Amino acid sequence: MSISKTTDLLDQLSQLERSVSEFSFEELSVDEAKELKNSFNTFKSSLECQIFDPNQNSDSLKKEPLMVLDKQEVSQKEFITHVSHEIRTPLNSIIGFANLLKEEKLTSSQQKKVEAIQFASNTLLKLINEVLDYSKISSGNTSFESIDFKLHGLLNDVMFLCETLLVDSQVELIIDIDKSVPKVIKGDPSKLSQVILNLVGNSIKFVNQGFIKLGVFVKEVNENDYVLEFSVTDTGIGISKEKINSIFERYSQADNDTYLKYGGTGLGLSITKEIIEKQNGEIVINSVVSKGTTVSFTLPFSKGDVNNISVEKTKNLDIKEAKKLLEGTEIMVFEDNLMNQHLILEQLTKWGCNVHTNVTLEKGLAILATKKVDLILMDLKMPNLNGFEVSKAIRLNENPLIRNIPIVAFSADFTEQDGKDCDSIGINDFLLKPYTLNDLMSIIVKNKRENNPNEEFGLILQKQMIEPKETTIVDLNSLLKDCFGELEMLNELIKLFKTNVLEFIGNVRIHLKTDNLVEIAFSAHKLKASFAMLKATGMHNLILELEANCKANKLDKVKELYELFLNDYPLLENNLNIDLEILNKK
Repeated sequence: MSISKTTDLLDQLSQLERSVSEFSFEELSVDEAKELKNSFNTFKSSLECQIFDPNQNSDSLKKEPLMVLDKQEVSQKEFITHVSHEIRTPLNSIIGFANLLKEEKLTSSQQKKVEAIQFASNTLLKLINEVLDYSKISSGNTSFESIDFKLHGLLNDVMFLCETLLVDSQVELIIDIDKSVPKVIKGDPSKLSQVILNLVGNSIKFVNQGFIKLGVFVKEVNENDYVLEFSVTDTGIGISKEKINSIFERYSQADNDTYLKYGGTGLGLSITKEIIEKQNGEIVINSVVSKGTTVSFTLPFSKGDVNNISVEKTKNLDIKEAKKLLEGTEIMVFEDNLMNQHLILEQLTKWGCNVHTNVTLEKGLAILATKKVDLILMDLKMPNLNGFEVSKAIRLNENPLIRNIPIVAFSADFTEQDGKDCDSIGINDFLLKPYTLNDLMSIIVKNKRENNPNEEFGLILQKQMIEPKETTIVDLNSLLKDCFGELEMLNELIKLFKTNVLEFIGNVRIHLKTDNLVEIAFSAHKLKASFAMLKATGMHNLILELEANCKANKLDKVKELYELFLNDYPLLENNLNIDLEILNKK
């Protein structure tokens, strides 16, 4: 691993260690502090052991420089793959326990320290993900899909997600799709999303005012094949001519000041370039310092067939109400790591689940034969019998109640071969560590046996309408036009909108406990664009007023407006659902 990359990892490690130590010393009991520190020390030791190799023979490096270089390159890739799992496992515990702590009644000081642990942990996780992603792509271990998908829907969804990353109202996101661009194409939608998110996200970091524009047009067409050109133009800080030639290099950033201000791995554009070139595309950058930057790339696609697109209908579940669906659920957990056993036991027990942990295959089969277990969570990388072997034994059991039980695999790394093995054995779903509590809850609700959401759940946030108010009015016709008349795209945007509202409600509830008006203002700022999109002028104005009162430090007025929001939003969502149902039936 390069010196810069090693230094970056160790800096993040030190930052996280300071946060953990300070929090443990000041805020936790002896047992709690010991538990958190043990998890961190396991994580730290694993990383340092892999980075520092005291047994390396310096003489052999001098004698066989080329051969050793090749061995070092292979060893580095093996290290990255191995250390991903080794780091993710204890990092899962750190993030998980921090999430649980945040749900407790904390003082303002405790809240800030938990948030510091979460921030450092998530930063380190992002760093690890980028290094692993680059290693997979550069070594040829990443596969590319070729499936039919709706291009316009994907582009609008990606830009809608990018809208939530904006914290400055002076920056406008623009999308310009030429009329000649086909609506359905064949290629890899996930890789295209990754590239655009990376480029637009990069622009968001470096633009303080002006705009960020995504443009798409057809560069070449040959019977059933297209070459599409995408461009991301911004009015940001720009890049000097001397730096443009090296900007795609590994661990490269425009300059040291950029790194110090914005952080990151310096791998984002390298990953983007690799993804594009692996698909026979090209990428170029044009930039003027203090004026802005345009990144353009081309990718080949084939003509798509809308009939080949499968529509997955998933219910948009509210996290608070989803707990009702989990109460009394019997879950068996195969997990060898004691820290993670304790973490998932506490998580599931809080939701009212009955949990069986610390089970072997033999013990697990005995429980399954006598109890009606609704779901198995299976760690794939256990010693002795691994998760694949245990799952296979369950699937081959003679008792149909045992062999048909839903199994969700979870692990700190997941390869393409793992996916094939899961499919061949009959494992139902997969969850990557570290996961959020929302991820865990959603995947259990989705996969557990006899998954029949009750009717009451379908009425979440809905109350009897007393009288029509300005804050309850929406207009979906305008949004439908923005979606090019595609109802599927409209439905997906509404799902994202509802998720954003639920996130806003949760954030405000948390930050009102500590009177944190800065965070509430930030949450309101993120949400107001969603109401503007729906032409919900009344609610948009309410959110604007709430944000303004946060900035004016008027706590009582903020509480009053938030209560008004909680009262009126269910009425707005009811109107939204009615209008959406009418449009879907046309």
